[in-house]
Amino acid sequence: MFLCHYAPKQNNVLQTGLLSFAKNPNADIRYYTKRSGKETKNEIVDWMESCFKGRSRGIRFFTCPLQWTTKSLKLKELIDNSELFSIDITQLDKDGFVEGVYLKPSIFEECCPPDIENYKDEYLIKLNSIADIDWTYKQTFDKCDDNAGLRMAPLRFYVIVIKGGVIPPKYIRKIL
Repeated sequence: MFLCHYAPKQNNVLQTGLLSFAKNPNADIRYYTKRSGKETKNEIVDWMESCFKGRSRGIRFFTCPLQWTTKSLKLKELIDNSELFSIDITQLDKDGFVEGVYLKPSIFEECCPPDIENYKDEYLIKLNSIADIDWTYKQTFDKCDDNAGLRMAPLRFYVIVIKGGVIPPKYIRKIL
């Protein structure tokens, strides 16, 4: 089975692999500074690890490519400024790289707690293994709405904790 990941254009994913936040020397810390209250990458890595062991080595994946609507132009911007890659999660797991699997549900799913804004990190549910990934789930792209502040919140994705924090290039394919 294959999962989808978006990396900024002008990347070197096919040469060096897909890097987690902890392993990426060019990681953009702005996404986490507000949430964590920390100012440096090392402080953010420590904060991530306080959320759960391996969090800083987690990489976000979708089960299908993203789609945007006229209400979600920030999602369009993300897609336009990124390259799409697929990762062979089955082989990655067989080869011992998968340490953990977490689900980030859509805010519209019943399993999402009503006090979601009170979580210090994204609300993530630990799964037993990659076998628990729901390949049949239909994303709610129509609920992504920039004006309502709902860019990614309506979307379900998975955070895979990677041993060593790097997915080697042999598991990665660029999707055109």
